[in-house]
Amino acid sequence: MTREIKKGERRLLVVLNYLSLGAIVFLAHMGSAYGWNMRLNLVGILAAVAVLVVTFIGGFWRTGLWRLAHASFDNLDERQALVMYESLRRSYTVFALLCIVVLYVNAVAEQGHIPILVAAGLLYLAHTLPAAVVAWTEKEVLAGS
Repeated sequence: MTREIKKGERRLLVVLNYLSLGAIVFLAHMGSAYGWNMRLNLVGILAAVAVLVVTFIGGFWRTGLWRLAHASFDNLDERQALVMYESLRRSYTVFALLCIVVLYVNAVAEQGHIPILVAAGLLYLAHTLPAAVVAWTEKEVLAGS
């Protein structure tokens, strides 16, 4: 059984997903850098992880966007291929700019390394941004069963 996921709902799920990803990275970094209460910080991180998982399932998995974004172009019809080409073009432009910003901020902070959660967050973005662009721009996306 499939149901149409409204554009506003998809957008909200994408925004909440990326906000929770940002919260995870922020809380982990600030907690270690400033010696925050470890238990309290862990509760915040786990809550953000829960929101990330729930919004991923609702926004990327159930909508079928994850499969669409990771499908071979040979398995897509002409319209789907054009939509995915445009979403890949846009998302990797954003991703490249984000990576440059992370590298510059890291260089200015003179850390000498990129924290593992930042790298993991960038990897997550690389996989979800094409689907997020489709979720944000397309009028209709049917949920997978």
